[in-house]
Amino acid sequence: MNTIHIIMDTLKRSYLGCYGSDWVKTPNLDRFASQAVVFDNAFCASFPCMPARRDFVTGNYEFPFRGWGPLEETDKPVAGQLSAAGITTALVTDHYHLFREGSGNFHWSYDCWRFIRGIEGDKLYTDPVESEIDYRCAPNRISGPHRKYYCKFRHFEMKREEDWPAARTFTEAADWVRRNQGHQGGFHLQIDSFPPHEPFDPPPGYAEMYAPDYQGDRLITPGYHPIGETYTPEEVRGIKALYAGTISYVDAWFGRFMDQLEELGVLDDTMVIVSTDHGTYTGDHGWTGKLGTYHYDCVGHIPLLIRCPGVAPRREAAVVQNVDLMPTLLDAAGVQPVEPVHGASLLPLLRGEVDSVREYAHSGFFGRFHVVSNGRYQFHQWHINAQPLYWHGLHPSLFVGAGPVGAVENTPDGPRRPVDTTHDPIGHYRTRTPDGRPWPNALFDLVADPLQAENLYDSRPDLVATFEAEIRRFCSEIHAPESYLRRLFG
Repeated sequence: MNTIHIIMDTLKRSYLGCYGSDWVKTPNLDRFASQAVVFDNAFCASFPCMPARRDFVTGNYEFPFRGWGPLEETDKPVAGQLSAAGITTALVTDHYHLFREGSGNFHWSYDCWRFIRGIEGDKLYTDPVESEIDYRCAPNRISGPHRKYYCKFRHFEMKREEDWPAARTFTEAADWVRRNQGHQGGFHLQIDSFPPHEPFDPPPGYAEMYAPDYQGDRLITPGYHPIGETYTPEEVRGIKALYAGTISYVDAWFGRFMDQLEELGVLDDTMVIVSTDHGTYTGDHGWTGKLGTYHYDCVGHIPLLIRCPGVAPRREAAVVQNVDLMPTLLDAAGVQPVEPVHGASLLPLLRGEVDSVREYAHSGFFGRFHVVSNGRYQFHQWHINAQPLYWHGLHPSLFVGAGPVGAVENTPDGPRRPVDTTHDPIGHYRTRTPDGRPWPNALFDLVADPLQAENLYDSRPDLVATFEAEIRRFCSEIHAPESYLRRLFG
């Protein structure tokens, strides 16, 4: 079986028609969902973008061990294992962080990779043209990397819809399939579309579908912070329209890609997975962005759609995670993993041979929080900042880490990198609660309280004890370091 894995970064499930949205137009994803198994209880594992990608390609949870960084030399990525088995592999992406310093070796194991240049902070141009750009708002209301994005694409290349990044990514991906479908050993294609991640900058006409009368600032990079006095209600409406428009634009080009797969006749023997790393806040809980507060359902509870030859479409309630996709891809291609992984193949679940692959989903942000979900309840355990935090790996973080990475020292856990967590990545000091946690621990009932407004932590000690015991079991199963448990429980 050929395999295609499509990641759409920062794709929020509540904005998709197949997950209940009645206002965002996603006809192509909805059509794909009608042909696929739609997972209702899929959860991210490691958070945010690049930790999630290490989960995707290794099948292992990253967050108890280290944060945002490159693949380690000891990792066995899925593309390398498939290639070693005679399967032709390729990566087509506009995701800059797969290539940049501090995380940029994710393309190494593919037989072929195509990088669509220019998104976010990609160092593509240095021409001094910023004074010529109309940002449609004060420049300081857009982050520095995205002002550079405007300079690159607005001034030089983005003239037609076909010039926008996701359009180019899916066009390149279709071209790769057309040129490579004849390989005797089959193929694996990884498509990683940075949109709908910010900048929320869809081609003309898309955001206007959702706010045709909006006349305010075009805030393509909302901050990772509480709305407070930063954005007016009207500006939040504009942000939602930009994000929804970006999703609809990605949906349109995903649809063209799927149409071309059908024309090429490859879908009868090709598994296609559509997934994401996480969602985002677009006014939910009074926030924009995706960092800084609880790992609420709108960020951690994610869409997952799998179209598999021989498997009838349906809704699936089993709890699954991003770490399960790597062993699924190997299983679909008939390849045995070279070593055990934390994830479980979803192929037996897809075929109805088993009812579940796990009871609980575990998600986390290195040095910050550990979240456990079972589809009904969600438990948030925050780290105790007074306890030392150690980076387990040879590669340091140069981007979203828990702070500056110091020199290697010998600890009870072995040579590790101590990490200072005084600051968080959005540039201000954290508020410390009396017990040393950034936020109080929390327990939410996702069914009775879908908005997660009522914290049941104090009123349901029985469930708290159950989830705490599950965290300890999980940590034992994956051989998490003792220092990690001390960060959680003291």
